[in-house]
Amino acid sequence: MISFFLQLIQTFFKALLPPILLAGLGILTDRLLNFEIRTLNRLCLYILSPALLFSSLMRVELLLTDSLRVVSFSFLVLTVMALLGWIYAWLLKLDRPTTTSAIMATTFFNAVTLGFPFVLFAFGEEGLRLATILIATNSLPLYGVGLFVAARSTHSTSQAMRKLIRMPAPYAVITALLFRTLNLSLPLAVLEPIEILGRAGIPILLITVGMELGRIQVGMNHSEIWGVVLLRLLVGPVVAWGGITLLGLTGLLGQVVVLQASMPTAIMPIVFAREFGGNIQFISRSVLLTTLCSIVTLSIALVLIRQTI
Repeated sequence: MISFFLQLIQTFFKALLPPILLAGLGILTDRLLNFEIRTLNRLCLYILSPALLFSSLMRVELLLTDSLRVVSFSFLVLTVMALLGWIYAWLLKLDRPTTTSAIMATTFFNAVTLGFPFVLFAFGEEGLRLATILIATNSLPLYGVGLFVAARSTHSTSQAMRKLIRMPAPYAVITALLFRTLNLSLPLAVLEPIEILGRAGIPILLITVGMELGRIQVGMNHSEIWGVVLLRLLVGPVVAWGGITLLGLTGLLGQVVVLQASMPTAIMPIVFAREFGGNIQFISRSVLLTTLCSIVTLSIALVLIRQTI
């Protein structure tokens, strides 16, 4: 038991404290300087996240069989969690915008803004490269279905589709996969600036997360949100564990995808809600509570993952 707690402490300082410090910097600087956060959100949404996804996919080396397993894992986990989120919202008889927020908060995990740096600090560069294929697979439904659902809650179907086709992240993923499939490469003069943007994206995304979390008002009844917290942080890892067992994902790759799927609620639904309208209070508080609680759950999950996978 003592060794387990020692591992928890070591895990916290090695893998969780660095991203927490960057997010804390975002909270502090926003309080002092009062940044225009929508501009930073758009910077992340339209430039930094696509660059990070594209540059990482251009560098990753993964067998086709493992790639197909990760794709299957991602869609299996997202489908199960979306169904559980919908059932939870239906049982509580939530209204349409809140139901949409509950489903997104339950389904989409923070694979980029927290998952990328956490995997980097936990498993190093190799773990980061392996995380890319899951992030790419997760980004297509997040920026596709998730964005459409968010926009559809306050816009017509045609308006939601117009919003969707303007998002660059799916194009970045598809283009990178096409380049890799056709064995094409970009000139270094083109690829290197994209990689620089991608590397800059990790700290800026974390700082933006801190700004978002620092602006969330917590004075409300959280009874409906705690169910989302439990689904995201406790049920999510169990579903992920079942997914790798079913699909035969083992070793470092299995550890990385389970850790990614154990992340708190993704920050991008807040960006979607701010950009397109929606129940921003519900999704923001879901992000806040799952992120705060994940300080404990991710430390425990990482220790168990290293011991059992």
